[in-house]
Amino acid sequence: MRSEDRNGGWDEFGFTPSGFDADAGFYNWLLPTNEVICDDRTYELHGLTPDAGLRFEAFLGQVPPEDLPDLLEVLEPLLARLGDFAIEYRIRRPDGRMSTLETRGRVVAGPGGKPERAMGIIIDVTERRRAELETMRRAAVAARMQELTAGLAAAGTLGEVRDAVTGSLRALGASGVLVADAGPSAEILLECGDLGMAAGRVRIGEDGPVRTAASTGDPLFFPEPSDLRRRFPQSVEAMKETGAVAVAVIPIGGVPRMRGVCMIGFDGPRAFDAAERAFLVLAASAIGQAVHRARIHDVEFNLAMALQGGMLPRNLRYGPGVEIARRYEAATTGIQVGGDWFDSVQRPDGSTLLIIGDVEGHNVQAAGMMYRVRTTLLAYANRTSDVAELLAQANAFVCQVNEEAESPLFATCLLALIDPEARTVTFSRAGHIPPLLAKPGEPSEVQHHEVGVPLGVEDGSTYPVWQQLYKPGTVLLLCTDGLLESLDNDLDRGLARCRGVLDGQRDEKLETLADDLLAANRPRGPWKDDVALLLARLT
Repeated sequence: MRSEDRNGGWDEFGFTPSGFDADAGFYNWLLPTNEVICDDRTYELHGLTPDAGLRFEAFLGQVPPEDLPDLLEVLEPLLARLGDFAIEYRIRRPDGRMSTLETRGRVVAGPGGKPERAMGIIIDVTERRRAELETMRRAAVAARMQELTAGLAAAGTLGEVRDAVTGSLRALGASGVLVADAGPSAEILLECGDLGMAAGRVRIGEDGPVRTAASTGDPLFFPEPSDLRRRFPQSVEAMKETGAVAVAVIPIGGVPRMRGVCMIGFDGPRAFDAAERAFLVLAASAIGQAVHRARIHDVEFNLAMALQGGMLPRNLRYGPGVEIARRYEAATTGIQVGGDWFDSVQRPDGSTLLIIGDVEGHNVQAAGMMYRVRTTLLAYANRTSDVAELLAQANAFVCQVNEEAESPLFATCLLALIDPEARTVTFSRAGHIPPLLAKPGEPSEVQHHEVGVPLGVEDGSTYPVWQQLYKPGTVLLLCTDGLLESLDNDLDRGLARCRGVLDGQRDEKLETLADDLLAANRPRGPWKDDVALLLARLT
């Protein structure tokens, strides 16, 4: 091997280092003999001391053994043809550090026209590649976090959070996740995955990793079981039962009234470098916050359902010749208690009054107004059979309440008075969507008739009335707009779907028909609005 001080070597091959970056090394490699002419920088880049006796094999010897097969596979076709080339390869320096080098050059022919020399430059691209890898790593972390948080953002209940985390295990690189409250009464709040990290197999001991992480506020990482054994020997068997090999135990901060800890298990050893630890801490925080929100949601949901259930009638009263089915579905926005309601009244004369209404909003105020309007209508229903007068009385009441309210509320309402002796249904509506009537042997009809203004809009409003004869077997549907618009926000399409169900299945049991009406209009996700429906078969 020859060094750069023999300038004749450079001239002989028609190659000069002048004009190149000072950080670059230069070489001429004689392929048939593996002799190399190079400068001191080329030796330095390879971690070698300048030595005219070194051949190409010495440079190749600096390449990590695991990289050699791939490098030789790349070199063989490059050196067998003439032309330019560019390759990267790694070398291990004397201090053990790895460097990435890039060489760009040209294979030139000898007198016989065959490849004889490879000439080029070599530069150290370690920092450039490190920066590129860091950029790629950050992008990958962002993508992983986005995949996790996208599912969590749409999760409302604990069940939905569990589904979201289970669907994000691939992004976490994990096989199981468990969230616990490590307070005085330890509680498992969430568990998912295939590791069997179940409450019965995870013991939250006073001096174990879960309570230690909660007490110190510091995350704990155990790349393999031996690491856990050194710190918490008493927890090894319990962790072994979960199937986890590597485990991260991360405290969850910023959650009121909860000493939350997220345990993330892996089914193999895990390096847990600085970047991975930072990602897992962020992921654990996102999961913990979602669990906290879901717990609040579930408490509010149970309270709301109890409140709603207390305001809606437990039993519907109706007279002879009427069979009734009813359904109520809560929206999953807000506090999940709304202003949709229904009721029925068996009047002294044997007629039945069906009532359905909708107060705007999904909050306690809407529910309170709903209850007051409902009781007002019930109070007047036994005094008069005039449905227009009933709506006028309800309207006067809502207008009076709105005069004293900081934020006025309005309500729609539909009344249907069924007279089994005359076989008539008398309707009146205050801004409400029309009813559907399906008579035997006839297509169902949407009862589009004149409509009055919603309750509470204008004091002294009057309400139009219309009447329909019916035959035995007629089916009557009264509903709120949540049933018709939750699927596609299109009232007419919703009415058409309901007509399709009534026309095709009106002879079904009324309870079955009610379920089918819900199914035909149910959105893929949660209901966008409260849904109330009354279904009556008139005999």
